[in-house]
Amino acid sequence: MNYEHIKSTILIVLIALSVVLTWQLYTFQPEIALLDDTARYVPSDSLLAEYEERKLKHVIKPEQMIVHQNNEHVMVPSHDERFTKIYENLLRSNLSEIDLLATGPFPKELETGGVELIFPTAIPVDLFLSLFEQSEEEFMLALTEVDRLFLYGSPNGDVHMQILSIEEERVIELGTTLTSAELGLFLEPLDELIQVRPVLEPSSSYSTKLSADIYISTEPIQASRLSFQTSPLSTEFYKQTLFTDPGSVKYYQQSDGEDSYTDGNRIITMQNNGLFMEYINPVFIESQEKTSKHIVQGSYEFVNGHGGWSDDYLLAEWSSNDLRDEASFLLHVHGYPVLNFEGQGSMSLHISRSGNQVVNYIRPLFELDNAPIDVSERVDLPSGEEVLEHLNEQEFFDPERLNKLVVGYEMVTRTTSFVTIEPHWFALYGNRWQKVTFEEGGTNGLE
Repeated sequence: MNYEHIKSTILIVLIALSVVLTWQLYTFQPEIALLDDTARYVPSDSLLAEYEERKLKHVIKPEQMIVHQNNEHVMVPSHDERFTKIYENLLRSNLSEIDLLATGPFPKELETGGVELIFPTAIPVDLFLSLFEQSEEEFMLALTEVDRLFLYGSPNGDVHMQILSIEEERVIELGTTLTSAELGLFLEPLDELIQVRPVLEPSSSYSTKLSADIYISTEPIQASRLSFQTSPLSTEFYKQTLFTDPGSVKYYQQSDGEDSYTDGNRIITMQNNGLFMEYINPVFIESQEKTSKHIVQGSYEFVNGHGGWSDDYLLAEWSSNDLRDEASFLLHVHGYPVLNFEGQGSMSLHISRSGNQVVNYIRPLFELDNAPIDVSERVDLPSGEEVLEHLNEQEFFDPERLNKLVVGYEMVTRTTSFVTIEPHWFALYGNRWQKVTFEEGGTNGLE
C-alpha cells in the first residue's frame, strides 16, 4: 500500500514539474538588446582602443554650399576649407528669434546675396538646434524638420539665417552672432569657386515661393582618381558588441561559403568575402512599442555607442513608418560620397529599427588608410549642364523623377587590401542612386 502511495506521489510531482517547465518554455522570450541598451556586453579596452565616438556635428553636415550674388551662383566644394570655416563658425554662433512666422520667399532675393546650405536629407529640428554650441535656451520653432539654410547680411552687420522645411512648406528666420564681414572674408576669392545654375523645373510639389532648386555646374569638373590601402575591422569586436552573451555565439559556414555567427537568435553574416557584414536581430513586431526617439538620433547613438564610424561617414537619408525606421550614413572621401561599390550598393552604415530595437545593421568591415597611395591622377568630367542634356536625350528619362545630380565615387577592390575609387556623375533618380554613363556604342544614360 505504501508502495502505491509513493508511486502516486512521484507521478503527481512529475506532472507538476512538467506543467511548470511547459509554462516557462511557452512564456520564455530571449533577451534582445535595445537600441539604447546600457546593459549589453562591453568589449575589452584592447578591442575598443581603435574605435572612436564622434560628435553629432561631425556626422550631420550640408552636402552643398551655394553662394548667390548679383544673380549668379557659385558652389563652394565640400572639401574646400572655406566650406568648413563657414559651417563651423555658424555652429559656434548664438541664435536669436527674428521672424518665426516668415512667409518667404526662400532664398531671400537680396542685392547683397547670401549663402545657401543644403542638407542631404531633412534634419529633425531638435537635432539641428543641438548642433549649435550655445546655451540651453530652447526655441519653439514652428517646424519639425530643416532642409536648407540661407545666410544673409542684415542692415546692422549681423548675419541672419532663413530655415526652410520643404515638406511643411514653411520658413522661419533667426539671428546669429556671425558677422557679414566674417562671412564675406570666408568666401574670398569667389572667382576660384565653381559656377552653377539651378535646374529651372523644381518638383510640382514645391511651393513657388519656397523653392528647393537642384544646382548643376556650368563648367567641367576635375576630380582625383585615388587608390588606398585598406585595413580589416575586427569581426571579434562586432561579435562582442552586438551579442549580449558573446560566449554563447557559434560559428557556421553558409551554403555560399560565407561565414556566419549566431547565438540562436541574432545572427551576423559575412558578405562579399568578408568585406561587409549584416547583423539581424529578429523581433516580434506586434509587441514592439514605438519609441519617441527619432531614428537619426537613435542610429547616431547606436553607431557612436560602439565607435563604429571608422572612416568619414555622414548622414545621407532616413525614413520612418509604422513598422520600421531606417537611416543611412554614407562614406565620403575628399568631400565626395562613395555611391557605388563594385557596381552594387553604396558604401554606407545602414541601420533599421523596429519599435525601440535595432533589427538590422549593414556595414563595411574595412577602413581606408588615412592617405591615398597616389593623388596625382586627375579625371575630367563633363559639366552638370552637359550631363542633364545627355539624360534628357534618353527615351525613358523623366526630369520630374530627378532628385539630385552630383559627382561621386565608385569603389573597386583590386586585392583584399587595396581599392581604387574613380569619380563619376551620379543621379538620384526615382529615389535610387544610378551612375551616368557616356559609353560609345554601349549603354548610355543611367546604369
